[in-house]
Amino acid sequence: MHQGARTYQEVKKQDFDQPLAKQYAAGELRAMWLAWLACKADKVASSWANLQYEPFPGHLRQELAATVVSLQSGKPLQYVLNEAYFLERKFVLNESVLIPRPETEELVLWMLESLPATDLHLIDLGTGSGIIPISLKLARPHWQLTGVDLSPEAIATAKINGARLAAEVHWLEADMLTLSLPPWDVLVSNPPYIPYNEAASLSPQVRDFEPAMALFSPTTDALLFYKAIAEHAHQAPPGKQLFLELNYEKALEIEGLFEGMKTELRADLQGKARMLRVLT
Repeated sequence: MHQGARTYQEVKKQDFDQPLAKQYAAGELRAMWLAWLACKADKVASSWANLQYEPFPGHLRQELAATVVSLQSGKPLQYVLNEAYFLERKFVLNESVLIPRPETEELVLWMLESLPATDLHLIDLGTGSGIIPISLKLARPHWQLTGVDLSPEAIATAKINGARLAAEVHWLEADMLTLSLPPWDVLVSNPPYIPYNEAASLSPQVRDFEPAMALFSPTTDALLFYKAIAEHAHQAPPGKQLFLELNYEKALEIEGLFEGMKTELRADLQGKARMLRVLT
């Protein structure tokens, strides 16, 4: 190590931990640091024990400084890195799409364990970055997948992810509130469900950086999109299935939209009713 060079450990403590310590807990800082190293320095977390004593590359200093400024502003790390992991796969991410949540992983796994192995056409309404249809296609290559979103930026991001992961998904830029659906076997959706008048209740990281179109109902009706999806269910022949991610505070109201059908609520790992399965 040449004179004046600092180790990864020293840079982490002085240039990363110290300026961010007031905003983030120590465990969160460590996780973000290791994620940053994996993305920017191509260093896996398991190598940290030895890596921490090596000299920190000079060409990464400016990029690290820019990352710290972004994190100080409250910008989520996933948007800083332009990537996030979902079911152990790396997806391109930007502020036109939501950051993947663990409960969405749970929803996809529930679908894979519940649906038959036969040929199916599944439509994801409000696909965002495309994580749901891409993950399903990679797990069940014989299924036909369509991802629908109103945002052209989101569709562009989904197309990038599909191409990078070699998942053949049909992408459709359309409004799920007015879309006339092609024949389908399964509908899945994590629709916008927060009324604008409740925006103040969200954390600044979510409210200020994640896309409003994907978060908020365009009216004061938090169930607007669920009602539109329920209409598709009521018009469908018997034997079709729907999987929905929920506003857990309105889970019973949402379930009630599918009166006369077989429904199953499922709690996430936090014990909140986050998922609904419907059989027409």
